[in-house]
Amino acid sequence: MNKQCYLPKPAYTKYVCYPEFLGHYSNFPQHAERRSEGLLNSYNLHLIFAGEGYVFHEGERIPMGRGKGFLFPRGAYQQYGSALSQPWDVRWVHFGTGLPLPLLEMVDQSRGYFFTFDPDAGLESLFEEMYRLGMSYETRCEPRLSALLYEILITLLQNSEPQDGAVSLEVRHSIRNAANIIHRECAGAWTLESMARLSGYSSYHFLRLFRLIMGKTPNRFLTDCRLARAKLLLVSTGFSVAEIAHQTGFAQSSYFIKVFRQFEGMPPNQYRRAFGTATN
Repeated sequence: MNKQCYLPKPAYTKYVCYPEFLGHYSNFPQHAERRSEGLLNSYNLHLIFAGEGYVFHEGERIPMGRGKGFLFPRGAYQQYGSALSQPWDVRWVHFGTGLPLPLLEMVDQSRGYFFTFDPDAGLESLFEEMYRLGMSYETRCEPRLSALLYEILITLLQNSEPQDGAVSLEVRHSIRNAANIIHRECAGAWTLESMARLSGYSSYHFLRLFRLIMGKTPNRFLTDCRLARAKLLLVSTGFSVAEIAHQTGFAQSSYFIKVFRQFEGMPPNQYRRAFGTATN
């Protein structure tokens, strides 16, 4: 299968990112590209969902298979292709950007980014919707096309790791699963040790990995979850501040008020008056 489509330049020029050329190849062993430096003035992302292929980079042949991908910055030399015996199933997109993005800032500092990703992270369906909208293009679809590409890039940022990275996807899943449990049960009496037990790591390693993967400490994440739930209760219920403190895991209402003021810039009752249902 050889599916591809070109998109016209968008009418609106300030999108964070926007696809230019995208497609899906499978059972297409002839797929091979070799582009000289400076030829392609857009980013080039490929994700492999099955089969095998390769990329040549700085004289090294890098094998590619399920859960592998590569992203070239603008203007980079590119050489890659499908294996003949087991052609890859690959989704790809060439795209431009209007603003700096974290993943792309890292890519721009290299001549190619090679990574592993989670094939079950929903990326395939995002590509499929982007391709479908591209094939039936209408100008009203431009915001959605941009949003889908942005979601793909952010999903990759959260569910990928450089091929030579120190943190495996399995470790990332373990930490994110722990974070999901903490979020659902944020009213519980959590300690660093009890949070670490969710992932099976020591408290020291859990703290280091959580900060690396989630961008904040476990305690800060727990506080953010509790405050989010507290704000919902403040604006949607008539519970007292003391009751909300109890329902969101704060041992004392005075401490809840102190923390709430520290992070939200106002006490809980003022927040309720400002954003409660009766005022909206």
